[in-house]
Amino acid sequence: MILLSCKAQNHNAAEKNTLVADSTLVYENNKVIGKISQPTIYNCKACYTVSNSKIGNIKIKVPVSNKVINNQSVLEQDFAIDKVIKNGNNTVIKYSSTSSSKAYELEVNKDYIVRMLTYSYGSKDIKIGENDYASFQANSICQNEKKIKIKDTITLNDGYVFATKDCFDCPVKYTIEDCIANRKKGVKMNWE
Repeated sequence: MILLSCKAQNHNAAEKNTLVADSTLVYENNKVIGKISQPTIYNCKACYTVSNSKIGNIKIKVPVSNKVINNQSVLEQDFAIDKVIKNGNNTVIKYSSTSSSKAYELEVNKDYIVRMLTYSYGSKDIKIGENDYASFQANSICQNEKKIKIKDTITLNDGYVFATKDCFDCPVKYTIEDCIANRKKGVKMNWE
């Protein structure tokens, strides 16, 4: 009997959570237009939230889109900030897409982005013989280490442009860090 009432209470609490909007404000053109997870009829074109995480005086903007949940249009963030890590003089922002398997890292030094990294899970076809290919689980990795000046805000996005030479595939048996280190050293990846 007690177990049943606990289940009922948990079920009711879960239902309430799906109906309550997050307190995070959503902006468009510096004007508040709603809150995260709030049902809306507003059609976001350039909506965003401002993260509580900051790097010095630099703000982090997270894009927001309309998503359909339970047949209602709601405001949801396009990315989730997973971690903000201080690493010596640099700060690393790790974030991920809320709608795909892509993950990202931005490394910031004072008022410059000094490294951009993106990776996603997928597969790679490797030629194993004449007209014969095998498909292997892989991470697709792109990394760029050029300086990009930051004014006062970083807007998270997935539109980073990488040259073909900045991208490669790596077997999933290696960590992302090992893949990058092995590539820098010229180590050939074992796909078997």
